[in-house]
Amino acid sequence: MENKFFWGIIGLGKIAQKFAQDLDYVEFANLSAVASTSLERAKKFSKTFDVPHTYTNYADLLACPNLDAVYIATPHTSHAELTMMCLKANIPVLCEKPFGMNRTQVQAMIHTAQVYDTFLMEAMWTRFLPTTQKLLQLIEADTIGDIRLVQADFGYYAPFDPESRIFNAELGGGSLLDVGIYPAFLSLLLLGAPTDIKAAAHIGKSNVDETCAAVLTHQNGAITTFHSSIVAKTPTIAIIYGERGHIKIHGRFHEPNDGLTIQLYNGQREHIE
Repeated sequence: MENKFFWGIIGLGKIAQKFAQDLDYVEFANLSAVASTSLERAKKFSKTFDVPHTYTNYADLLACPNLDAVYIATPHTSHAELTMMCLKANIPVLCEKPFGMNRTQVQAMIHTAQVYDTFLMEAMWTRFLPTTQKLLQLIEADTIGDIRLVQADFGYYAPFDPESRIFNAELGGGSLLDVGIYPAFLSLLLLGAPTDIKAAAHIGKSNVDETCAAVLTHQNGAITTFHSSIVAKTPTIAIIYGERGHIKIHGRFHEPNDGLTIQLYNGQREHIE
């Protein structure tokens, strides 16, 4: 029998439930422990997913006898603190996006992982989708030539609720950290860190960015434009323009979708499921 890999989850909201459900599809993976500050939520979660170890103190989870890695699914504002707590106990971490609230937090998280020589990863599933893998292959094969422009968006409509995670500034609300991270990620994946950033946002009555737009300039002269919103639904597509054509990732580009279409300037067109 193969060795089992035992997971723990900190924070038991909606995304943690999806993670637990999907873990059943991973051969040899087991959900061993969960932690929530709500005893009622922890008990309900454990019963639903048949979890043997339940904790109401996040730090106590690290003492679980079977624990190979922890998935952190709390609100954004506690990601950095909880990640470093796990890393200092030499527990590998898969942290839900966004990694932290700002650059300083993320740098501290990475530094801690290096100091303790312990695995750390942001839970950005888009990086591993077949569509993303195919896109990278096409770019590597020089299918559209050098990239000149990346355009991407992610917007949805959410009814205003100042107490919800999305609109609550104290919980890291706003469109950029919630969904703008996806087009920003795509830009970084394809073109690396920008040399210049210009951005604008509408700050709503709960003091979070309800809409955001950015223009990134890159070392090779390429430009990225992207926008995000939690008050307007947008197509959520991405188009990568090159010297010889463009590649369109169909909506919604951050998740399994209808694939991508290659359109070359010589008239050639191909859709890839």
